[in-house]
Parts: sequence; C-alpha cells; structure tokens
Amino acid sequence: MANHELIQLDHDPLEFLDGEGIATLVSPQQGVAEVAKADDQEMAATLELYESISGCLNIVGPVALCYTKVGAGFKACLKLAGLEVACANVGLNKCQTLQGNVLLAKASIQVCLQGKCLTYKAQACYRATPFSSWNCANKNGTLLCL
Repeated sequence: MANHELIQLDHDPLEFLDGEGIATLVSPQQGVAEVAKADDQEMAATLELYESISGCLNIVGPVALCYTKVGAGFKACLKLAGLEVACANVGLNKCQTLQGNVLLAKASIQVCLQGKCLTYKAQACYRATPFSSWNCANKNGTLLCL
C-alpha cells in the first residue's frame, strides 16, 4: 500500500532553517479543509465512510510526519525529536508545506491530498549532538490511498 523512497544526501539542503525559530508554516492559508466541489464529491464521500484515519511515519532519525482525518481533508503535523512543531490542514487537491528546526533535527515537508492519495515530499536532517554534522535525506512517498 505505501511506497517510500529514501535518498541519503552528502550536503545540508535545509541550511536556510538554521536561523529560523522553532517552526514555520510556509503556506498557511492554502489547503484549508473546504466543502468539496462537484469534482471532489467522490473523494469527500469516500472520506466520510471512515470515522477516523490517522497515523505517523518516521521520515529519518527523530523526524516524523503524523496525519489525522478532519472532515473532507487531513490535519498533518511535523514532529521533531518528539515535539509537534507545525501543523496544517490539507484539503482536497491541495498541498501544504511544513517546516521546523530544533536543536537536533530540522525538516521541510510538503504534504498533498491529490485524488484519493495523501502523499509527501520531505527533506530532513538530524544530528546526534549539537556539535556534530547534520545527516540529511530526501524522502517521498504515499502515506495512504483510499
């Protein structure tokens, strides 16, 4: 059901997050769960069949992406080292980008609800101590398809 591709990187693609606060939501107003339009009625009806759908996926190290069904969409949350640092609602045929940075982990993850699938594209880094170098990876895949 789920397919995931992990690519180890030899550089830090998230260097821009080092000066940021704990988290940012890149697209705060786009993708808010909305009433489904005519083209989205089938997906909305499918989601309504399920009382609750939720899960978490470990991206790499202490970086995780969690999701929960909310109405006709999903609430997606970025967890870094066990801390929930950013959340956003992802509506039908919409995408959201979550970014965060804590002492030992940082990530930028795009979550999309396209068709009947909830997918992600992630860049994530972690390190063992504040003085060690970052271990970074790109990972993408499907969280679930209905």
